[in-house]
Amino acid sequence: MTHQHNGFTWTQTFSTVKTKNNCQSLVQTVTPNQGPVYLKIDTEREFQHSSDLGWNWHKSWNIPNISVKFTLKNDEYTQWMNCQVQLKAVKELQADLFEEVGLDGTTLYELIDGKAFFTGVKFNSTTYNHQGHKFQLILIIKERENIILSLQSSSIFVDSRRSARDEHRQIQYIQPFEPSYLERNFCKKEKCQNDIVDAPIENNENGLYNYLTAPNIRNKIKHPLFLALKFSRCFNIYYMNNSEVQNHLVELQKQLFSKSQMSQYLLVFQSNNNRIKRKIEDSLNQLFGQSKIQVVEKKHLNQLIHHKLEFNLEDYKDSYNQLIHLMNQFKQHSEFHSQHPKQKVQSIEIEPQSQPLIKLPFNHLDRKSAFTKYKDFDKLPTKNFEDEKLEQQQRQEKFNNLQDMENYEKIQKIVKIQEKNNNYQQQYQFSQSQIASNYYINQYHNLNSNFSMLFEQKLQEQLLQFYMIQQQLLLLQMPSYV
Repeated sequence: MTHQHNGFTWTQTFSTVKTKNNCQSLVQTVTPNQGPVYLKIDTEREFQHSSDLGWNWHKSWNIPNISVKFTLKNDEYTQWMNCQVQLKAVKELQADLFEEVGLDGTTLYELIDGKAFFTGVKFNSTTYNHQGHKFQLILIIKERENIILSLQSSSIFVDSRRSARDEHRQIQYIQPFEPSYLERNFCKKEKCQNDIVDAPIENNENGLYNYLTAPNIRNKIKHPLFLALKFSRCFNIYYMNNSEVQNHLVELQKQLFSKSQMSQYLLVFQSNNNRIKRKIEDSLNQLFGQSKIQVVEKKHLNQLIHHKLEFNLEDYKDSYNQLIHLMNQFKQHSEFHSQHPKQKVQSIEIEPQSQPLIKLPFNHLDRKSAFTKYKDFDKLPTKNFEDEKLEQQQRQEKFNNLQDMENYEKIQKIVKIQEKNNNYQQQYQFSQSQIASNYYINQYHNLNSNFSMLFEQKLQEQLLQFYMIQQQLLLLQMPSYV
């Protein structure tokens, strides 16, 4: 029994829930013979919804309070009011088979006068920890172990890391917008002397700040082209003069998707009010801080190399189909898909049957036979500890072999380094010895040259003396004629 609503839906289910200890069938085992029975589920506030994540929630937040009201059309049969209601969080393993992921808080209440109220309940795990499986809430109305009604909710993406949410939040500023949105008039609700007044959002710096910070404007359009058209007096787009682009609107959309290179476009704002200027700058940096497009105040813009992008509503309309095509291509690479918009209240009616059907609580054999209809039961996740132990030993052996190889390579490297050092030392010693020997040889040659010069001088002196003595002797031997 499916009830179509444009919002967060609850649908009757007849699946099986796998828990730590056993498996619980959600097939209806008891029905009222007087009725019909009405069940009303109401949440105080809604789960978050975005076009990329669908329904999503943070692990540390309390799940929105859920009130359950169980009523009978015939008030005389009040025995059906004394039953229990249980809330579970599950993930889908395959068709008609869920696995419980757990909740923190009180998840089982007695229906008092047909009413129960769940508050302070949290998810105790995340989608990331369960291989990307989204969670679903299961609401079970039962009498002891007999199932009266079971409902499953829409899928919910649960995360605990801010980066996981910011990774997908970029859709806010890259999703092309309908041209008709530019013709809408917006206002910001503000408190003034205990009254709430509407502050109009106009085409100026105050209007830009009010638009970015207005809590009453849900699902804001934050695309740069929308801001540049809606607040053209204080927000513009500039591009580098040397760029040759046929259609700047399409090229800007492509660069909004890019995460690898800096964009040639700049988002430029201006304000004469320092207080508002800082707030606008903080809001824009928070919005576009993760993109490759820079936010610059106009007085810091170098207008020699940047040129203002001039376009109007008609230009945007002409490029709208191309922008949508680019967005569809981008979404094909996204892991998550859009879901229906929100709505928080749902009523379900159970039609009576001719005879009440009551079954005893399941025994062990019943739980085994509950799975006979699943052809792919062998494919369900199982765990063989012997195989796991063997795999662990193999991994340890591989790790040890790798360590041995690394140690051997390290030893070889050390030996090569030592050999190189020994060669360098031998070469150094040989070069030093060569230098020393050359030095002594040079000294010896210098000494020999000095000695030979002295010897030649002495020899010349001796020869000269010998010559003089010979001359004197000849003079003495000559006969005297006088």
